[in-house]
Amino acid sequence: MSKEQRTGGWDVWQTDLVNPGFAAFAENCGGHGVFVDDPDDLDEALETAIDHDGPALVEILTDSDPI
Repeated sequence: MSKEQRTGGWDVWQTDLVNPGFAAFAENCGGHGVFVDDPDDLDEALETAIDHDGPALVEILTDSDPI
């Protein structure tokens, strides 16, 4: 379901989309990837990514609560 469609008052129709795991994709491409869904883990994840010698991606789940 699409939050934008529900917020706009429109019918939800054929929008069951799922994002890939971007952190896992970064790892598969040879970079550093980490998934963060707890605000308490964010600082450490960012510091590790910045200190990493090479490409790094921090995937942050920011809106886990549905409307």
